[in-house]
Amino acid sequence: MAEENKHCLVLPESLSIENVSHLFAEIKKLEKKPPVPPIEIDFKDVRDMDSSAIALFNYLKRKHIDVSFKNITPQLNHLFDMFPPAETIPRKTKKRAAESIAGKIELLADKYLAFKQHFRNFMVLLSDEIHYTIQYLLKGQGVYPGDILNQLFFMGYKSFAIVSILSFLVGITVSITSLQQLRLFGADIYLADLVGYGMLRELVPLMTGIILAGKIGAAITAEISSMKVMEETDALKTMGIVPEKFLMVPRLIAITLAIPLLVAIADFVGIFAGIIVARVFSGISAKMFLDEMFLVVGVGDFLIGLVKTLVFGWLVVISSGYKGFSVKPSAEGVGIATTESVVLSISLIIVVDCIFAFLLY
Repeated sequence: MAEENKHCLVLPESLSIENVSHLFAEIKKLEKKPPVPPIEIDFKDVRDMDSSAIALFNYLKRKHIDVSFKNITPQLNHLFDMFPPAETIPRKTKKRAAESIAGKIELLADKYLAFKQHFRNFMVLLSDEIHYTIQYLLKGQGVYPGDILNQLFFMGYKSFAIVSILSFLVGITVSITSLQQLRLFGADIYLADLVGYGMLRELVPLMTGIILAGKIGAAITAEISSMKVMEETDALKTMGIVPEKFLMVPRLIAITLAIPLLVAIADFVGIFAGIIVARVFSGISAKMFLDEMFLVVGVGDFLIGLVKTLVFGWLVVISSGYKGFSVKPSAEGVGIATTESVVLSISLIIVVDCIFAFLLY
């Protein structure tokens, strides 16, 4: 009801979330017809109320300046003191802290310290795995005997098809695009040099490393992180087995044995794709192509590509294992760790490949 342009709300005996919703709807009707008249709230019938009523009255205080309370008892007034409006509650969030220069510096420092800790843990795991691998090769203990063959089957044989197909397609693409430019100078025969040199030194190692990161790295992280969440790694520790050695050494040895075969196959398929393009588009025979290629490309180029791919493979396994062992104990954490391991592996591959470029050329 309204009296002297003032809207008065007489509250019911019990203020609960059911009643508050009706009051809120009535107040919303008033707000739709500006100007909103002064609001007077009468507490004469109120005996008890819950936090939803407090929230409604705080909303009115914030939304409407001209709000008054009538017939409120000291007990009810005490409840208002226990629940101050939201504006009076101090909040210190990262976003507000970042608005100041000191906050931004603090956030940068936190990120730097977190990166430093991750880098330290990664290097510790890498050094431990090198030690465990050498120890196993010398003593032959601490690893399940058949696990190396199982991992070699998965990393080598199971990756053969995808590496071959992508190498062939990349070889076709590079050959066609390069041949168009070489024709402008009448230098079609030099396609053999470009394809052989590029595939052996750069494209095959980089492409194989990225394939391993997406296929093998994700599988390693998912497996180890699941074991970590299910506390299987803790069970290994109780049996006196080092999880980092038992789980990682077979994978490192398997990737070391599988990569030479994958690189050799990928090099052959990529060069074969170049031969097909040269024959179809320029009439260059396979013998002419190979004779020209071997004038520039030698065993050293193959070995450089092999060493690079071995380094990439170790980076993939170590990165995947690191993310697997540092997973947060939840199903969501397994998915996050798997995604982060692929991103970390590919990022490290590109960074290390850039370092190789500075050292070799």
